Amino acid sequence: MTIEELEAYFEGIDLPETVYLNKATKIVDLKQFVRSHVITVKAHGHIKSYSSFMERLIQLKDILEAENTIQKDDQSSM
Repeated sequence: MTIEELEAYFEGIDLPETVYLNKATKIVDLKQFVRSHVITVKAHGHIKSYSSFMERLIQLKDILEAENTIQKDDQSSM
């Protein structure tokens, strides 16, 4: 997945205010998180030490998609 694809994904959805990336990492301002990570990847993505920024964006996308799937499943069982 490219940074452009991730950027388009995040622009096309309504972001919740907060989300947990894992048990210890709570993001309290998703819009700012996505914005800052996209900027960082575009500027420094070619440098290996910045790869965690791209990884966190992908992780966030996976979490949001999983939550969306759960919500759809809950609604269809009503």
